[in-house]
Amino acid sequence: MTDELSGVIKGKPKTSEKQPLKTRNKNNYERQNIFEGQMDSLLYKIEKTPFIVNRLDYFGNSIPLGAFCFAVSFVLYGFYECKVFSHPDSFTFLVLLIFGGIGQITAGIFEFIKSRTFPTVVYLLYGLYFISFFFCIYYQEDYFNQDCKKIFFGSWAGLSFPLLIGSLRTNVFYALQNFSICAFFIVRCIGECKGWNVLNTTVSGILELVTGFSSLYLCFSQILNEHFRCTIFPTFPLQKDNEIDINNSQNK
Repeated sequence: MTDELSGVIKGKPKTSEKQPLKTRNKNNYERQNIFEGQMDSLLYKIEKTPFIVNRLDYFGNSIPLGAFCFAVSFVLYGFYECKVFSHPDSFTFLVLLIFGGIGQITAGIFEFIKSRTFPTVVYLLYGLYFISFFFCIYYQEDYFNQDCKKIFFGSWAGLSFPLLIGSLRTNVFYALQNFSICAFFIVRCIGECKGWNVLNTTVSGILELVTGFSSLYLCFSQILNEHFRCTIFPTFPLQKDNEIDINNSQNK
């Protein structure tokens, strides 16, 4: 008993009592290192597989849906503005309402669920634009007069300009799409204010076609690049190191 106490006082712990504690600490430390090493290996594999790291959410890529609805609406109404067909029928109005309005709002809701602020704002705003534009055309004779058109297109020109600034961090085609639609609203507002019919028809129609076909290219690039897991349709990112979430679902 005296020898044991003297060993404790002199700082010599008993081997029979202290060794299991050291062994447990050592084993815990080794298990922790093994777990951290396995997690690092798993994260490394995920980072090296863009198709997996972009599928950590439970929803698919809704960018092509919004881009396709955006493209169909602008291309169809752009053809009408360029006098490809003389008078828009009920089919044209339904496309503007369903594809341009409801389709883009649906894509915007899915982008909101995935916490992507910029695509959410883009699709929800332009979806509401097509719905409001549909009802403005439908009630044109009663409420949508010349002064209302000036205010309508002027306000949308102001709303689209910040989106144009934000698109400069995405890619060339997305920036072209937002630039052409911003120019469309400005040209249409000037045409309504000055009464220049050529701005309201031909020039506006050309800008709508540029917007629609650039959006259609984005739609195909998102679908095919993600499906084949390689770059089929390049989008030419403007800032590769700090690109916004609009292209996060696309394999680069």
